[in-house]
Amino acid sequence: MNIEYRLATLDDVPGISSAFVEAFDDLYRKRGFFQAATPSVPPNPVFAYQIKMTPQAFWVAQEDGNIIGFSDSFVRGSLWYFSWLFISPSYQGRDVGRTLLEKTLDSWSGVKITNRATITFAFNPSSQFLYMKYGMYPREPAYYVETSSKRILENPVQSDQNEDLDFEQMNLKESSTSVRQLDESVLGFSMEWNHHFCFETKNKCYIFKRKKNDDRTPVGYVYVSPSGKVGPLAVSSSDLVKPILGKALRLSAEQKDVEKVRYYFPGSNVGAVELALKYNMRFEPYVFMSTKPFAKWENYVFHSAALM
Repeated sequence: MNIEYRLATLDDVPGISSAFVEAFDDLYRKRGFFQAATPSVPPNPVFAYQIKMTPQAFWVAQEDGNIIGFSDSFVRGSLWYFSWLFISPSYQGRDVGRTLLEKTLDSWSGVKITNRATITFAFNPSSQFLYMKYGMYPREPAYYVETSSKRILENPVQSDQNEDLDFEQMNLKESSTSVRQLDESVLGFSMEWNHHFCFETKNKCYIFKRKKNDDRTPVGYVYVSPSGKVGPLAVSSSDLVKPILGKALRLSAEQKDVEKVRYYFPGSNVGAVELALKYNMRFEPYVFMSTKPFAKWENYVFHSAALM
């Protein structure tokens, strides 16, 4: 086995996408979650975006010119977040994953890091064991959920209608201060270019305010993608999750040609759990892992496992 490790380039995106699909679908088949083959074309735009934003930390493993694995990470404040690690099935168990993890971790040498975190599949004990070896322990259950747009539209919940809240769609410049302040309040740091990626991929950002507040301070934000995904979401108080997430689900479902609505959420976010149950959504289990606890997860909905 003659495996080469190197930093990724934009030319690698098709190969990265193929390796991801092969590993992802193989895991889902083995664990009973497989429904349909994941398309590798067009590639997920997040691959190219992260290569551009973290060129020193996005690594690929290749053999005979074929990409057989990849990893990436980014830093927010003093948190190191491990966003990707996928290995082609025939190369798993050969230390490729550990090597890729160390490559992207070492890419941040010289940067002050006080915490490490990742999100991985709850049904993949081998990945959890690897991450625990690097000090990231299970802290929080997490879930991916989805349902049909039709079910959302035909079964409105009371939380969709909240007369105390106003909301408006904002562009990146208009929303930057609001989302940064909410991120810092909920997570402890700003998500910076994660928001830029949402706008670049044509997500709509909605800012929510209380009608009765004279200062009109934003109390929450949420993104709705053109493909039906909702998130990230951050709110100043956990009682705002259901009205804001509920409204976002309806906005998502009302989009033309959107058949399914979906989101990722921490298990301690009760409002997100209750809405998923209300709409009888399909659940897939994940786990949030970190060196030490942080964030008000009851006030947050993830963008994805890759971007938190």
